Amino acid sequence: MKYAAAIAGLVRSTTLLCAAAALGAWGAARAESDDQALARLVSEMEALAAGAPCGGPVMCVAVSMGYDACGNPTRHIPYNRAQQIAEIMQTKAAEYTFIEEDRVRGKPRPAQCRAASPPRVACVNGRCVVGDTSY
Repeated sequence: MKYAAAIAGLVRSTTLLCAAAALGAWGAARAESDDQALARLVSEMEALAAGAPCGGPVMCVAVSMGYDACGNPTRHIPYNRAQQIAEIMQTKAAEYTFIEEDRVRGKPRPAQCRAASPPRVACVNGRCVVGDTSY
């Protein structure tokens, strides 16, 4: 009987050690998967946005996403509003922003932060683009 109790205690200890090791490995792997998740989200959103050509600038909108040290978006992805994908794009942008915000959380803010200006969106060669549209 006393051997059974000793074996049960040993099994419990081994199980706890294995669980702790697994959690530690998961935490280390999570940092790598954040980069992969960000890349996947951008890829998915760009693929969705490429689905329909635009016929003029009023058809184009941009979804802002990400989170820098000042709380401004880090990226804008333009798309054609005729595609009816706004809800999907907003959901993916929120996920992207959450991941970046989580990385910045707890770090000091810069002494001077400037508010981000809204992205400039245009229809160029049948594609919605964002950025410098002066060309």
